[in-house]
Amino acid sequence: MLLGFIIFAIFIFGMMTAAYRDALTMTIPNWVSVMILLGFFVVIPFVWTGWAAFGTHIAVGVSVFLFGFVLFACGWLGGGDAKLMAATSFWWQWPDLLLYVTYTTLAGGVIAIFILWGRKFVPAQILSADWLYRLVKDETRMPYGLALAFGAMVTLPQSEIFKAAVTLS
Repeated sequence: MLLGFIIFAIFIFGMMTAAYRDALTMTIPNWVSVMILLGFFVVIPFVWTGWAAFGTHIAVGVSVFLFGFVLFACGWLGGGDAKLMAATSFWWQWPDLLLYVTYTTLAGGVIAIFILWGRKFVPAQILSADWLYRLVKDETRMPYGLALAFGAMVTLPQSEIFKAAVTLS
């Protein structure tokens, strides 16, 4: 149980930091994605379930990295978002990835509706904080790190790696 808690704490810290920084500055620091990726490689020996499972984690992570690269190259996703999405995906098996994509998409839709509503109906004069003004009124960017963090935090307790950590503890 302790290992499961430690995994949860490290992962949640990284995701909360990404969400906070993305909301505040519209950037996700590289160190956050690196920490989440390195966290996976630190944790995996403790929850080892075999080479096949490890290979699946690597396949999922690399596939999402390539997909994120394409989205970034097309201008549909920011670089920080693509890196965070890829680093997070190393923690998943294929069924976990489906949950992650589902939760992230739903959260992204809610955030997009909120921001679009704010852009249309909230007067700029009441947005006194720079970060809030940037969050609502910047018509070129959206902090998708918030959705990625939500999707990851909801997926983690249901993920194979977390279940293995809880079982082995």
